[in-house]
Amino acid sequence: MTVAANPTQKSVTWGVQATLGVFLLYGLTALPDFDARWGVSLASIVVALGWIVLAAVGFQLLRDPPARLPVTALATALIVVRVTFALFAVGRTSTGDPNSYLNLAKGLLAGEGLVIHEPYFGSAWYALFPPLYPLLLAGWGAFAGFATPSVLALGTLIDGAAAWLIVLLGNRLGSAVAGRRAAWLYLLWPSVLFSAPLAQKEGLCVLLILALALAWIDRRSGWRGALALGLPAGLLALTQPGEAPLAALFGLVLVRRIGLWPMLAAGLRGALVTVVVLLPWWIRNAIVFHAFVPLTTAGGASLWIGNNPDATGNWEPPPASLKGIPELAYGKRISALARIWIETHPVAFLRLTVTKLLRACGIAEFGINRLVAMGPPFPRALAAALWPLAQGAHLAMLAVAALRLGRVPFTLILLIAACGLQCGLFGMWFEFGERHRDFATPFLLLALCWSFAATPVEKLRAKP
Repeated sequence: MTVAANPTQKSVTWGVQATLGVFLLYGLTALPDFDARWGVSLASIVVALGWIVLAAVGFQLLRDPPARLPVTALATALIVVRVTFALFAVGRTSTGDPNSYLNLAKGLLAGEGLVIHEPYFGSAWYALFPPLYPLLLAGWGAFAGFATPSVLALGTLIDGAAAWLIVLLGNRLGSAVAGRRAAWLYLLWPSVLFSAPLAQKEGLCVLLILALALAWIDRRSGWRGALALGLPAGLLALTQPGEAPLAALFGLVLVRRIGLWPMLAAGLRGALVTVVVLLPWWIRNAIVFHAFVPLTTAGGASLWIGNNPDATGNWEPPPASLKGIPELAYGKRISALARIWIETHPVAFLRLTVTKLLRACGIAEFGINRLVAMGPPFPRALAAALWPLAQGAHLAMLAVAALRLGRVPFTLILLIAACGLQCGLFGMWFEFGERHRDFATPFLLLALCWSFAATPVEKLRAKP
């Protein structure tokens, strides 16, 4: 059956629906602010309608297993759209993480090692960023360079692999149609398109998190299953450490499907594989720091960015008074500042934390703001043309997923619940913006597509 039936299933479903509804309401309240900031133009209507038509065409063509010609036409259209969005980044300098990852990759190829000279910190940092994405980017750049077309090609390959896993996940849960349609929407999703031409690791995170979900759902016995679980878990920890707990959360929410002891046994074996994957990073950090640094040294700065009088959840310059302090000592000093503020302003801390969660999950303007922050200046007219698409698509996803969640297999609802637990337990207390919840998008898109996709045969095959 596809609909949650017993009291526990109904309670979880209603809880997820209510949470998505709260995010939806917050996003709706932000619309007047967006309009006041950017405005709405005829171009914004044309862009939104054009995207809706393209999404709808793919949605219809993918109802049945598509023939070669429709697939070729959809792929061509998708490439055109991604190249069009990439033009916004050509000849412009990115800020934040994309620029840092490019510098890390170039430094690796120059023989400098994984080190970045952060001007705001005033010193060289050796473990500020997790290593997997810069290593992947450096390997790609060694052959293809680091120009926008090269970065776009790498991002397209990563997003394409994630789309393939979305298709597999739809199949495993019982609806091939929903899987195909959700994969199409994911490749066309505004936040994915905005990130495509930039050296951004979020696409790789999505790929690894989908692999983890599939590893738990399509669980294999013995060490083969341990490898399927532990390898993506370790690679995720080396890509975005803050999202690594999802490896365990997926197993915990699916415990009734898997069984307690099989879940614990699979988790333990997977954890051993994860340790093996992390071991080279631990050894490298021990050599560099003469201390055990399990993941990165960014935790203290992330805590402060998320908890200070001016915090918004997004990055901001750290205190100038700490500039030049060595890496490990810096993390301790800046996290102490955050803890002092939390202890002396508990009410403000709770209000800020809830606000960060609502803002990150209810709005979709990060891609626009990043384009505006890049140099040379981004035309205001383009920002006005793009924000309704970004915010409108996000609100539509929240609305449809929430309203029709009762038609979705309970396993998918549990995966969405695990994404919510990840944000609530491990995310919102630190630096927490829109990109830190992007990993949930494929699961919500599957929920969006599900109730429109199931044929009578698939309804009978669908797993609870």
